[in-house]
Amino acid sequence: MYRTVMAAALILTALPALAAQYPTAQQAEIAHRATYVGGDACKECHGDIHATWKTTWHTLKATQGPALGKQNEKNIYEWVRKDWDKLDTYLILDQKDKNTNYVMTRKIKPEEVGYVVGQIRKQRYLAYYDGSPTEAWLQTTKDGGISWSIDKSTTVQFPGNKDRAGWKFLVLEMKPKAGELNKNNYGEYRSWQERCIGCHTTGFDAKAWDTAKAEFKAGKRADLKDTFVADLRVSCEMCHGPGGVHVKSPSKENIIQPAKITDVAARQMVCGQCHTRPDKNNHSPLAQDLRGYRLGDRYQDFASYTRPAWGKGNRQVSIDGKGRRDHQMDMDIQLSVTIKGAHSVHAQMACFDCHDSHSIGNNTQNPRLKKSKVETCAACHKGQAEAVLKVLDGRKGWEKAGYPNWGTEYGRNANNQHIFNFDEQGRSYGLKPSQYHWALKKDGDAKKEADWSAIWPWEKATCEKKGMTVKVGAKPWEM
Repeated sequence: MYRTVMAAALILTALPALAAQYPTAQQAEIAHRATYVGGDACKECHGDIHATWKTTWHTLKATQGPALGKQNEKNIYEWVRKDWDKLDTYLILDQKDKNTNYVMTRKIKPEEVGYVVGQIRKQRYLAYYDGSPTEAWLQTTKDGGISWSIDKSTTVQFPGNKDRAGWKFLVLEMKPKAGELNKNNYGEYRSWQERCIGCHTTGFDAKAWDTAKAEFKAGKRADLKDTFVADLRVSCEMCHGPGGVHVKSPSKENIIQPAKITDVAARQMVCGQCHTRPDKNNHSPLAQDLRGYRLGDRYQDFASYTRPAWGKGNRQVSIDGKGRRDHQMDMDIQLSVTIKGAHSVHAQMACFDCHDSHSIGNNTQNPRLKKSKVETCAACHKGQAEAVLKVLDGRKGWEKAGYPNWGTEYGRNANNQHIFNFDEQGRSYGLKPSQYHWALKKDGDAKKEADWSAIWPWEKATCEKKGMTVKVGAKPWEM
């Protein structure tokens, strides 16, 4: 009924069938205890690679703003700088309830922007807030946070909240082309340090942040302007592990080469530590990154994945498990284990098998891949490369989904879906209903649909270890 994309061999950086375990115990131990030193520490010995990397998109995930130096004005899109006074440059203070935020009534000036998140497709702006009481408007959403509007007709007094102190988002989400912006606005009430800094930078010290926040709330610290990162860019150590030991005594035995990693899950996590969409962080409830993660760690020890909704769909995931939003390619790829088997080619692939992380964005004609799309797929699929590329379009042929109707197979747009599977009509397709995975809540009634939680296939063993009943099928409550 369903046919999967045919493949012959793992492309580009294929693993030897009987390779010795890599990294070694020594390398793994160093990866877990060494300090982060920043990408520029690698320049002396790896100048050619550093020169290529420093112009990539990975260096532009977060940049400084004018508050940290007038020279940083250039990091705000030029058209946005020109139109700043015309824009709703309001700072999001805190959440009142799940559908309502407090927004500062005073406009933020461009010289108050300390950091800019994003440069290529969109960008958001961060200004410092100290948690003090202030006049506010209410910002509300009626569609689960997709769009936000500000009621400027009535002001309220926001009592202040030092838990929200830090670098805070404005309501703006801008695009590089003049005049283009997200008209739905942005509604993130948490600070950058609270929510997502771990993936925009390198070496974020979550423990130092937590300590600083506690000291600030206790009146023992002046502010929370420190970002606690080793490098504001996504640099070498995110993929190779912390370089503190390696820089002092350069050796191939004290740094990790990702392409040599023998464990499939560990290989995939090199990129998957950021190119993912967590539901929540296990250690910092307000965070949605894998802060604290180091090479070799398990995803589930740091966060839970965004949740599937088998047969129903939600904003993040289609009814068959395809990712719908940014940074969900890791979950797409992991479904290959269920679709084709753990030893299938795509199930064992890591992002860097096809993508060039050292020069991402440098080649304007082919910014992401080591070779062209056709050449990349042709390495295994030969003359069928053009045909199989269609699998990367998760929308073609499917009914469009959107709030509040998420119940279709509609996924991501062309080249962004990484489910390597077609249905009988040649459409990108995830799991069949007979492959849906479910876990029964503790003390739950197996005959009640509400007591079953949709889980990802790779979460089965973890749920069973917790003593939960796991079933595979369309509707376990009817089995």
